[in-house]
Amino acid sequence: MTDILRVAVIGAGRMGADHIKRLSTRIHGAEVAAVVDVDLARAQAAIAGIDGAVALASADEALNNGDVNAVLIATPGFLHEEILYKALEKDFPILCEKPLTPDAESAWKVVQAETATGHKRIQVGFMRRFDAEYAALGSVIRDRELGELLMLHHQHRNPDTPQGFTNEMLINDSVVHEFDAIRFFTGEEITSVQVRLGKATRNARTASTIPSTS
Repeated sequence: MTDILRVAVIGAGRMGADHIKRLSTRIHGAEVAAVVDVDLARAQAAIAGIDGAVALASADEALNNGDVNAVLIATPGFLHEEILYKALEKDFPILCEKPLTPDAESAWKVVQAETATGHKRIQVGFMRRFDAEYAALGSVIRDRELGELLMLHHQHRNPDTPQGFTNEMLINDSVVHEFDAIRFFTGEEITSVQVRLGKATRNARTASTIPSTS
């Protein structure tokens, strides 16, 4: 592995574009080598101004590009699994946006595939535990500086959501951060979950205006 991670960002949509910007302007020790999107024009637009980066239309092209030695997966969740297997075969370090895969069975298969390599290669995009404030709170809880933990109360508000954002995506793409935070703070597994849907305002998009995901 070289000192510089040459990253292939797979998916140039909302999250992919954010990662591309961070890698090219704020991150040390890593840079964008390739951007992949089924919409090649979008991939080309994403690499504008990034020296040495190439726009590609398939993940296979990126993984077989000799200039790539790391992968960032920012496609919709249902596309993650196949790309993860191929990146593991290359033994590349991988940052995968959540969810790892859309269901527990396929996610477990990916974990087993990673375990078979003999070392960790996949990190899922749970970034909160790396925030200084989260780390400090975690220490307070684990050291019981203020006594025993009785309850955790989390609030997560998205300022806006893209067209087509479904209730399922609310859990898989947003509330999943709370799942990770609870495990981080408590060191315990979640045993029970309830989901309660509140009443929508008259300004909310109705089901008829949200594209089907089936």
